[in-house]
Amino acid sequence: MPPPPTNDTSAAWLPLIGVAALWTPAMLAASYAWGHGEYYDYGWFVPPAALWLMIRHWKALDGPVILPRRRLVLATAAWLLPWVLVLRVLGYADPSWRLPIFLLGLTATLTSHSLIAVSRGTRVSAGFVWITLLWLSALPWPTVVETRIVHHLTQGVVTAVAEVFQMLGKPVEVLGDRLRLHQTTVAVTDGCSGVRSFQSFVMATWFFAELQGLRVSRTLTLLGCACGIAFVVNMARTYALAEIRFTHGMDAFNQAHDALGLLAFGISSLIFYVLSGRLAAHPHRTVVRTVQSR
Repeated sequence: MPPPPTNDTSAAWLPLIGVAALWTPAMLAASYAWGHGEYYDYGWFVPPAALWLMIRHWKALDGPVILPRRRLVLATAAWLLPWVLVLRVLGYADPSWRLPIFLLGLTATLTSHSLIAVSRGTRVSAGFVWITLLWLSALPWPTVVETRIVHHLTQGVVTAVAEVFQMLGKPVEVLGDRLRLHQTTVAVTDGCSGVRSFQSFVMATWFFAELQGLRVSRTLTLLGCACGIAFVVNMARTYALAEIRFTHGMDAFNQAHDALGLLAFGISSLIFYVLSGRLAAHPHRTVVRTVQSR
């Protein structure tokens, strides 16, 4: 026999508090990458944003809250605490090792959705998927995946920029991750590949999908457009930097590097924000009734 729904308003928030507690070890483990990693400084935004969206989503729900039985809670905690403790110890031993962080994120995902399903039903649990993906976006990607993405983005940017130069009549050559015009060479480093913008906009996609209440199809459209925007804007930035290097020298290149990076991020963020608002718009249907005269 399932436990009866709770009528206590404060107790109805206990499942949500449990979900936040389940994600805390993963966020603590990932904070090393936020502070010391090259691409994950946006992670500091994720915990407060995810908590705010969780509270907002929870308050909007209707229906009773069924608290899990105490025996089930104690049995789950008895299994979960040693597992989390072992993963945290491994993380302390090597903070840059990403496997324990991934396992903490997987544990939080499965357990938190199970907790919501028990307390409010599987349909409500499925409704938290965008928030879960937002939590997961703060975790560093597996090294193999990150390396491949950085490599492909760098090669794609270098090749595309070289094609633009050649169409404009400048015989720019591609040498690995470098662009060369005559005797002048511009290196496109990993940081200039656009991976930071790519990862940031993946995170922002899940945030706006939950904030705007987007359907799956529109969320996937937003994700694809976000990746395309990040690539095109970063390609324009790389082209501008290479043109400055070829034309005005290294000093002008160094002066423009950070400013153009901020400008590129601002432009792509603005485009992304406008696009997310357009995808969230729900046009009103006009119903036309024809009245026949007798």
